[in-house]
Amino acid sequence: MQNSKQATCLDGTQVRGYRAWKRHVTLVMAAYALPAVTAAQARTTHPAPVLPEYDEQPAPKDCGMIALTVPELQRLLPALLPGQNRRNTDVGDCLAWSTWRRGHQARALWHYHRLRYALIARPGVRSRSPTAY
Repeated sequence: MQNSKQATCLDGTQVRGYRAWKRHVTLVMAAYALPAVTAAQARTTHPAPVLPEYDEQPAPKDCGMIALTVPELQRLLPALLPGQNRRNTDVGDCLAWSTWRRGHQARALWHYHRLRYALIARPGVRSRSPTAY
């Protein structure tokens, strides 16, 4: 739902007529199809990030990367398409930033899973955050 609200760029009070809303939503859905299909294909072909197998396993140097997501593609597409790069950012910088983000997210996922294994293995151990349960 959040992705849909971001894609339409409209609030509930901005919708004035049924025809205008129908046209706008149709165009947004057509534009949203490209990153959604690309992200779905990336999930099927991209290898899964490395995850821990037990609670005291040391972190690997490279945890891999998560697959491309729709929000990540929405950040990349304006930089990659000709005429859409309004910020005049370098394509290499955008791709390097995306690679770093996806690697960092995979590393965070690895540590999250290791913490879950530790909490299961030692039920008396509490994590630092009370909301982590």
